[in-house]
Amino acid sequence: MTALTMLRVHVDLNALARYADDRSWTKRTRDGRESDAGFDEGRALHHVLDESFGPGTLRPFRLMAPRDKTLGSIYAYTTQTEAGIRDAVSAAAPPEAARILGLDRFEFKAMPTAWTTGRRLGFDVRIRAIVRIKGELPNPRHPSKPYKSGSELDAFFVEALRKFPGSRPVMIDGEATPSGMLEAGRTREAVYRDWLAARFGAAATLDPEQSTMQKFHRSRIARAGGSLEGPDVVFHGTLTITDPVAFAGLLANGIGRHKAYGYGMLLLRHPERRAPAAWIIGRHHAQRPPRTGNRAYPPQGSSRIDLVVARRSHRRGWHAAVCSRRCRSAQRRVAKR
Repeated sequence: MTALTMLRVHVDLNALARYADDRSWTKRTRDGRESDAGFDEGRALHHVLDESFGPGTLRPFRLMAPRDKTLGSIYAYTTQTEAGIRDAVSAAAPPEAARILGLDRFEFKAMPTAWTTGRRLGFDVRIRAIVRIKGELPNPRHPSKPYKSGSELDAFFVEALRKFPGSRPVMIDGEATPSGMLEAGRTREAVYRDWLAARFGAAATLDPEQSTMQKFHRSRIARAGGSLEGPDVVFHGTLTITDPVAFAGLLANGIGRHKAYGYGMLLLRHPERRAPAAWIIGRHHAQRPPRTGNRAYPPQGSSRIDLVVARRSHRRGWHAAVCSRRCRSAQRRVAKR
């Protein structure tokens, strides 16, 4: 079994955006389609990482950056050794990469070489929950223009069209969706959870009671020849390893499509740990709580609400109270889903 290493690389997002503009990755193609996606960080990182470390060396990877900050971190799995990584960067990385990536500040961690059947692990994964359809599907918005075979569509949307093609469409997240999904109790979270569990395959089983959608929004990504719109989802949960060899392959290869653009990296954590408290979960989206000083997460054993009130106690009292009420309101909405 090939040894796997986790690598952390620092990234300057402002420098990345300037580099992408210099390379015309943010401009229109001849037919004008690609500009619809704007600046796609995943596509820019795909090119910069391949140019700096070698094609496919850091796969899969995940960009982690606080909101409204220009500095972030890239976490990636690689089968290369630390010496091999440093040698490749020294020999072939372009000079511009030094401004974008912290090439002198790599951090490495060796992943286990053997996994145990039945071991439970927590996970954090960003996915693009899409399916490539076989055969045409009707288009509720444009009945005369059905979706062609091979199109990449939202997994939730595809299930709705296949299971409830004749039900009356209603607007959900900007999409005309057959209302039968609502009547059947098939929420977006449930569909995406099933999609994720299917991609685990024989490697692991997903615990549905402890696996939740932490973030959801629709985004448009730039690819050669055009742009694609679809769901951008973050799941936190718990899994149980069923096939150690297949699980090692799952870590190394990632989950789903667009793995070369920042999706599908399975980050592991202890199963007892809750989802990072930097997020409050709404019905179909996540919003960050107010800043709580320099600490991004509460200490072990304390709730996020208590921390907000404690850290804000030196401010006006109404501010802390509002924070607390908003947190409780978000928790109630989650409990009702």
